[in-house]
This record gives sequence, structure tokens and C-alpha cells, in this order.
Amino acid sequence: MSDSNCPNQRLTEVTEGKLALSRRNFFAGIAVAAGSIGLTGIAESADAATKRYKVCSTKDVKVGSAVMFLVKSANIMVLITQPKSGIFRAFNPSCTHEGFQIDGVQGKNLVCPMHQAQFDMATGAVKRGPARKALKKYTVTKIGTTIYINA
Repeated sequence: MSDSNCPNQRLTEVTEGKLALSRRNFFAGIAVAAGSIGLTGIAESADAATKRYKVCSTKDVKVGSAVMFLVKSANIMVLITQPKSGIFRAFNPSCTHEGFQIDGVQGKNLVCPMHQAQFDMATGAVKRGPARKALKKYTVTKIGTTIYINA
């Protein structure tokens, strides 16, 4: 059949073409609107907030120990532990009770010098009060012999 014999077929094809174009324009408009109300800013802020920082070498932290490091590029102190061979953990070293800096290890626990609160060196969980909240953890990445944290 030719277009002249079936005018409705031609009209439908043109209408569908316009609808497809309108859908594309609609989604493009949505993307522009989302960007203009700040959703891209939120994503950029989240990305900036989770940067990877080099902390130390694996040889700097012995099995069963905890070592404090200043991460200058992030301006934070971090406590790196190695509870088992090849397993590294990172914590904010401030005791969750009153904020004193954790400075010791007793068995498999990190110890606050002020009130003797204890935290599990593998998980940061409270093992003995007066602290009630676990230590803040950082994600650790080991690449070769270098330890990084995401902060």
C-alpha cells in the first residue's frame, strides 16, 4: 500500500516519531533539572569526602599491635591495628567515652589511659566500659605493602 491509500499509517509514523523525540527531550530536561537543584553537588561532596590516603607500610604495624599515625594530607590521626597476620584495621583513636587518645594494647584490646575502657582491636567494639560506643572505623585498603584508608 502507498501512503496515499493509507493516510492513517503515515500519520501514526509521524506521531510516533514526535513522541520519541519528546521522550528524549523530557529525560534531557530531567537531567538538567536534577543538576540545577544540586544533586550533582551532593555527589561531588560525597566523592570528595571519601578520598584514599596513604598511611604507612605493612611492616610498620606488627601482628597484635596498634600504631598511631598522623595522616597529614587528611589532617587526621588514625590508629592502625593488625589483629591477625595480614589483616589490618583502622580506627579514630579517640575514646568514645570522653575523647582521650587510646594509647595502649592489652591482649587483643585497645586501651584508653584515662578510664581503662577497652575496644576490640579487630572490630573497634567496646569490650569494657565506661565507653558505650564502638570506635569509628575507617575502610582499609592494602596495595602491595602500603596501607591506605578512606576518610
